[in-house]
Amino acid sequence: MTAQELLAGRPAILADGAMGTELHRRGASLEVPFDLLNLTDPDRVRQVHLDYIFAGAELITTNTFGANPIRLASHGLAERTRAINLEGVKIARHAREIAGLPVLIAGDIGPVGKALQPLGPLSEQEVLDALRRQVEALLAGGVDLFLIETQSDPRELLLAVRAVRELSRLPVVAEMSFSAEGRALYGASPRQMAAAIQELAADQRPQVVGVNCGAGPAPVLEAILQLRQALADGGVEVRLSAMPNAGHPTRVGDRWIYMAIPSYFGEFVRRFVEAGVQLVGGCCGTTPEHIRAMRRALDEMGHTLPEPWAQALREHEARRAAAGAGAGARPFVAGEPRGAPAAAGQGAVQVRAPRAQAAPEAVAVSSPLPEDSVFARRGHFIVSVELDPPRGPVPQKVVEGARAVKEAGADLVNVGDSPMAQVRMSSLATAHLIRQQAGIETILHFTTRDRNLMGIQADLLGAHAIGVRHILALTGDPPALGNYAHATAVYDVDSIGLVHILTQLNHGVDVAGRSIGQPTRFAIGVAVNPASPEVETELARFRRKLQAGAHFAMTQPLFEVEVLLRFLDRLGGCPVPVLLGVLPLRSYQHAEYLHNEVPGIFIPEPLREDLRRAGDGAEQLGLEIALRVALEARPYVAGVYIIPSFGRYEQACQLVRALRQAVGRAAGQGRATGA
Repeated sequence: MTAQELLAGRPAILADGAMGTELHRRGASLEVPFDLLNLTDPDRVRQVHLDYIFAGAELITTNTFGANPIRLASHGLAERTRAINLEGVKIARHAREIAGLPVLIAGDIGPVGKALQPLGPLSEQEVLDALRRQVEALLAGGVDLFLIETQSDPRELLLAVRAVRELSRLPVVAEMSFSAEGRALYGASPRQMAAAIQELAADQRPQVVGVNCGAGPAPVLEAILQLRQALADGGVEVRLSAMPNAGHPTRVGDRWIYMAIPSYFGEFVRRFVEAGVQLVGGCCGTTPEHIRAMRRALDEMGHTLPEPWAQALREHEARRAAAGAGAGARPFVAGEPRGAPAAAGQGAVQVRAPRAQAAPEAVAVSSPLPEDSVFARRGHFIVSVELDPPRGPVPQKVVEGARAVKEAGADLVNVGDSPMAQVRMSSLATAHLIRQQAGIETILHFTTRDRNLMGIQADLLGAHAIGVRHILALTGDPPALGNYAHATAVYDVDSIGLVHILTQLNHGVDVAGRSIGQPTRFAIGVAVNPASPEVETELARFRRKLQAGAHFAMTQPLFEVEVLLRFLDRLGGCPVPVLLGVLPLRSYQHAEYLHNEVPGIFIPEPLREDLRRAGDGAEQLGLEIALRVALEARPYVAGVYIIPSFGRYEQACQLVRALRQAVGRAAGQGRATGA
């Protein structure tokens, strides 16, 4: 069957998953482009193709995402463009022959890696010429169709389609990448993508258009729905594709781990198909296990493979099971359960006191906590609320939110630093405006992503001068996770290095040991994730942060106290105050999205089921759960910080007031009994 016949005849087709992250997971270095492995390690690439084929993919993509001469030139490989692309197709075809199954081979074309004028240096002619060279090589290799993917500029998308159409009439799948907020790197929306497709003559348009990368299944589905409506409004009839990431990745040691487990992808297949998507697959972080789960879901929906093909997969699966091959095809670590025991009933938490153990050896405060810090107030239960800076230059909403949570009883607000690598107003400027206009103290999230060593110290000295003294030291999400994928991250130091810098400044010297005249008085905070999938790595990093001079810690949002207590047990007790992250859930869908697509968040299945059963009452239940977890954690933490969902400050205010009332009642009862 040809690609044209397949695309025209089957209501749902399954593509493969990620190539780059899968190669890295199997040991490929990040120091060289993955495309070069076509020449240097073809067996590794071939095995990835085979694993996707036997997982049930009907379409596989060549390992040529970055194999255009502009990207390759940055590695001194531009002259090997043709060889890398030819070999990429050859490897995929060889895998198809070994499998003996009629999978289609899509020539993979990614973005050229530099922006078009006026934002970047490239003219449209330069991009077109470069893409023609890649298309020619893929055609010479014998692809069945083309996959133009992860585009962020509609102009480059059209140039890539033009490069193919000038040389071939093979089918084209054209996909753009949007952030969780529904915008591409340079600001384009799904509707603007549809408008670009509409500019093409009917016989020049791609047969399939869609969304890939950028975000996990839930945001990709939302972008698909917008794209479908915009195409329909413009009278454009094409088929749709969806190839999401496995959620947002989280950093574990020196690796980035993707969160969405295979079963979650399987559940979303039905929703994609019901939305009119014909071609489904996966992007960054997806593995053969994700594709296998999607295959099972399609089969259950009646979108089965022809019987000889299905029989070949069943036989392979039987051989795989007999050989114990599952261990060799494991999904990313974060796709596995984190070992937290299921809570009973309405998400109830069984609390036990941590064992009395000595604090970690060699952990000592390197500089004293400033006496005017809120963390120095003995016996006071601290409540902070996390507020994100605005996306534009107008701070009115966030300042009003800060005033509201202060009136409700909050002690602090903590201000994010372009979280999830999404561009927002400077966190330092936002914190200053909040202190100045709302009259409430702040905890400044400060990342090392965007500043070199000079910039870090300069901004910290400036923060101290304007009274911003509570600093949460963070490494920061890499730009590739957000809406500026081509931006350059700095990372001269990580969060541990930043704690060292802050401690040095508190001792009156800069990183180089030169005097700054007068010591600063920073209260130094660090992040910790008790629900980390690799708890030993998290414990080791947390100990290093404490040894570097941290004064307080803030956890990832937790939904059961037991997770925190087990972590503190293994730590041997914590010598600094801890703020517990509390996130009020709004609905079952909200909980599913956070659990599967947002790094560092684990929501027990019984709790998610409680929210599902609650229906319209799920938002109220989410508040009750957040309040219960905060109060049950009270004996073990210095306070909580509340993360409002979708910027809903009124929900955070409700929780702040409820906490203050409950803590006040408990304190009154304690005084009455002489406790």
